[in-house]
This record gives sequence, structure tokens and C-alpha cells, in this order.
Amino acid sequence: GANEWQLILPPDEEPMKLKLDQIQIDGGTQSRAALNEDVVAEYAEAITAGADMPPVTVFQDGKKYWLADGFHRYFAHQKARAVEIAADVQCGTKREAILHSLGANAHHGLRRTNEDKRSAVMRMLGDKEWKTWSDRDIAKTCGVSHSFVSASEILM
Repeated sequence: GANEWQLILPPDEEPMKLKLDQIQIDGGTQSRAALNEDVVAEYAEAITAGADMPPVTVFQDGKKYWLADGFHRYFAHQKARAVEIAADVQCGTKREAILHSLGANAHHGLRRTNEDKRSAVMRMLGDKEWKTWSDRDIAKTCGVSHSFVSASEILM
């Protein structure tokens, strides 16, 4: 029900309302292997019925808002013909948005598939900077076990 969408924000951090067309979704910040269209449809129905959804997370680099967490909610708002969406806006670059996205949904939202987890880890292992991190740091960032990272390295 609606309770699973509740998000507790500190009192001084109210989400902003952003127009959907202000948010960049094409910068490689989506770390899931695929969107679940059934979930998008379910969320869109809830939005149309007046449900409040947790804010999406975006990183603002001074010019653009990069969506880092909340792709299902973003597309549900689009499907429901909403013009704007609540957003937790953080200062940061597209690269920081990507890094944030790699661990998104590890502890909330639609449960990640093993393919989603593998995709996040492989993204880090394929990056010239991030691949130098320890297995434990990569695991912590991606919200997986360090043995999952070690097993993924074997596949490379």
C-alpha cells in the first residue's frame, strides 16, 4: 500500500517540485538492467488516484538536474501525465549521480534483480577510477556483498 512509499526527510530538507522536462534521464544514471513496466503502471495508477510518492533523487551540477534514483517513479509520473515531481536535489555532477545510482534501491523501493546488482558492479569494474577501489568499497557503494564483487571480477 501507500505506506511502503513513505520517506522520512529531516524537517529542514523539504523536497523541491521540478518539472519532469527539467530532469535529465539520458546521462547513464540508470543503473538497473531494465525498467519494470508493471511497476511503472502500478505507480502511475497510484499517482492518478492521489497517492504521494517519495521524492526522486537528482544531482544538480549548476546547469542540469541528473536523475539518480527514482526512474520507476519518474516514468510513472510521465505516464500519469503529471507535469512535475517531488525531488530531493543534491549538488553534484553527472558522475556523482551515476555513483549514487549504483547503490540506489539496495534498501528501499522495488527490489533489485541479480542482473541489476551485477550491472552496477560491472559498471564500477569497467570504470578506470572506480575499478581501483577495494572490493569492499565497491560492494558498499553498490549495496552488495564483497564476495559478489569478487565473483563479478572473475567474469571480466
